[in-house]
Amino acid sequence: MSRGLSIQQAVRIIVEENPLYVTLLSSNLVNLSALARSIKPLVDVMVGKDTKVFTIVKALERLSLNYKLVNDYPDIVKALGTAEIITYSGMGEVEIPLTEENREKVLKLRDLLASMNTHFIVLNDGNKIHVIAPLMYITNVCKESKISEYGMVRIMFADRAPVGIVTFLVQVMKSNQITAKHVLRYDNDIYVIVEREKTPLLLNLLEKLRTSPVVTQASK
Repeated sequence: MSRGLSIQQAVRIIVEENPLYVTLLSSNLVNLSALARSIKPLVDVMVGKDTKVFTIVKALERLSLNYKLVNDYPDIVKALGTAEIITYSGMGEVEIPLTEENREKVLKLRDLLASMNTHFIVLNDGNKIHVIAPLMYITNVCKESKISEYGMVRIMFADRAPVGIVTFLVQVMKSNQITAKHVLRYDNDIYVIVEREKTPLLLNLLEKLRTSPVVTQASK
């Protein structure tokens, strides 16, 4: 990369080489401080010296004001604009090692959840079974296991979930300091599992995205 650029020039090049950054800045969907910290190593290389996050934030602010609305994710934003969003609170996740002695426990928990007609997810990573379900049911079967509490957001698409939606959501959340425990795609739905206290932030982000000018234009 070139050296000796101004911070503003470096930030512009970095942003314009990444369509996601352009979309986020154009629609005010990004935490500028988080984005500045993320791109700081590249800015430092291009400028040829250590830069301050605050200065990069100011450069991003100036850049966002000059942007003509650009949308490089038409299928994703259009689908999000019409998707239905459901929130599940009080969700827990328990990890059960894949052993023969735990087989009965997994089956018992699965049968209980199925009989209660509740929403749950079972994942197998080869070493453990991850069960994500309402805490009240998990604790009845896995009393001795460590159980973490989460919030779960389900994004339901009328048609097939758009290609790249999982990567898009992960990057948008990361740019807003939200780290998901799981982002899962199943049929036409996307499930996002985050720390309980991050759920309101995620919902607010999704609402901004769904009502942003980018989504509005893509839906026309």
